[in-house]
Amino acid sequence: MEDAVIVNVDGVKFSCTHAGQKRRYGDCHYEYTANSDKGADHVKAVMLEHAYKCSLTREQWKNEERASMDKHFRSSYEFEDKGNGEYFYRVTLPSTH
Repeated sequence: MEDAVIVNVDGVKFSCTHAGQKRRYGDCHYEYTANSDKGADHVKAVMLEHAYKCSLTREQWKNEERASMDKHFRSSYEFEDKGNGEYFYRVTLPSTH
């Protein structure tokens, strides 16, 4: 990926580190790294609104998909506090190929 553009929104600096499929016919992933001293809840809110909008956690997606496969083709997100003001955010879109 080309040099990542760093975006600064309300004290959260983030950049996209991966956009697209990691393998042929695979899911699409949009991955971001973020840095802030404002706390995980604030960073998560900024990422959900300004990076790649998504409202379904990966855990919710898994639970609902197990109950009914017609729920499979929805995007979901993961958010991880890496410590020391660093965060990881990923949105996954299931493959439609």
